[in-house]
Amino acid sequence: MDRKFQVVGLGYCSMDHCCLVPEIPIDAKASILDLLVQGGGPAATAVVAAARLGARTAFLGAVGDDNAGEKILAELRKESVDVSGVVRRTGASSPIAYCWAEAKTGRRSIVWTKGGAMPLQPDEIRREIISSSRILHLDGHQTEAALDAAGQARNESVTVMLDAGTYHPYMDDIMALSNVVIASETFARDFTGGNDLKNALRKIRERGPEWTVITRGKQGALGFDGRNFISQAAFKVNVVDTTGAGDVYHGAFAYRCLSSRDLADIMRFSSAAAAMKCRKLGGRSGIPSAREVGLFMEQDPS
Repeated sequence: MDRKFQVVGLGYCSMDHCCLVPEIPIDAKASILDLLVQGGGPAATAVVAAARLGARTAFLGAVGDDNAGEKILAELRKESVDVSGVVRRTGASSPIAYCWAEAKTGRRSIVWTKGGAMPLQPDEIRREIISSSRILHLDGHQTEAALDAAGQARNESVTVMLDAGTYHPYMDDIMALSNVVIASETFARDFTGGNDLKNALRKIRERGPEWTVITRGKQGALGFDGRNFISQAAFKVNVVDTTGAGDVYHGAFAYRCLSSRDLADIMRFSSAAAAMKCRKLGGRSGIPSAREVGLFMEQDPS
C-alpha cells in the first residue's frame, strides 16, 4: 500500500547554536572559527535526513510560540517535512541547544534545555499521520506520546524504530513496542551493566525488537538480526563536527529500510551518510542526498 508518509518522527526538536573552536575551553576562552544557528534534535534531524535522502516525512512534537519555535518549524518545512502534527504552546519557550565542535579532533560538547513547552500528549497525536506512514521513528523524548504512538503503530503494521541514546527505565516499554532499536554504546552498557556489546545486543533483542544495532562513533557499528552479528566499520572522512551524526544514521537507516531488508546493506548505507555529515559544522549542514551517498560508497568499496 502506498502511504502518504514514509518516515514519521516523534520526539525532540530544537534550535542549535553551533560553534567551531580550536579546542573546547574549560575555565578558559576560545575564539570562534565558525558559527551557525540551525534546527536540531534527534528525531527532528533524523526525519530531515530521511527527507533529504528522498523520503516523504512528517514530524510530531511540541514547541513554544516564541521566535525559536517559529524557526524550528520553518526549517522543517524548508526540508519538505510535514509539521501539521506539531503543537505550539502559548506563552512557552522552545527547546534550544548550544554545541561546541573542536577543530583539532571533531569532538563536540552539547548543553541543551527542553524549554517550557509541555511535551506532546497522547490526545494531541495526529493519528492519521501515523496510520498513513510506513516507519515511526522515536528518540525517547515525549514519553507518554511516544508509548501511545508506538502502540498504535504496531497495531497498524507501521514499523517502529527507536533511537536509544540514554537509558531510563521507561525505555524498556518503548523497546518492547519497537521493531528496530539502535542504541548508543552508553545506552548498551547502562542497560546491561557490562561492556560485552554482543551480549547487550542479545539482551536488547529479548525486549522485543527484530533488529538491534549499537553505534560506536569512529569505531563503526555492530548489529544483530537474531542469528548473525554484523560489524560495519566507520567510513573515513575529514571530520569537522560529529554533532548529529547518530541522528543522520537513524534517518538514513529508516530511509534504506524502505527498499531493503538486508541489515548489512542498511548499516553500510547509514554509516556512509553519517560519515558524510561529519564533514561540515552542525547536525544538518552535511546531510547528503541518496545519489551522493551512492557515489561516496562506490569510492570506498571496502
